[in-house]
Amino acid sequence: MTRLGDLLEDETRRSAVLRWSALGLAALIAAWLAAEVWRDAGAFAFLLLGLPVVVCLVAVLTSRSRYARWVTWAAAAVVLGWSLVLGLGIGLFFLPVAFVLAAAAARDDPDRQGPAGSRPLRR
Repeated sequence: MTRLGDLLEDETRRSAVLRWSALGLAALIAAWLAAEVWRDAGAFAFLLLGLPVVVCLVAVLTSRSRYARWVTWAAAAVVLGWSLVLGLGIGLFFLPVAFVLAAAAARDDPDRQGPAGSRPLRR
């Protein structure tokens, strides 16, 4: 049996866990606020609550591409901006999602092949 620490040893896996955590957190917050926002905003609730979930889903789906780090930074910026725009209402609930996405982007390894010092030098 493997330990959780062994599974989370790789930086890419850690950032993937953080991306999935942000998606789950955004979905939980959206589900929790759905009834109240629906009563207040009607069909506009899909946009209010759906945008952070869709942005997190894009970050998760692009996590294996070479642009994963930049997409995750952009997703964190979009969710942070959305939470600030909606700051007087439901936006503050999405601030933790933005912070988790920023942590995932910061944990992502920019050089997946290894550090530059580990490659053999050519002469």
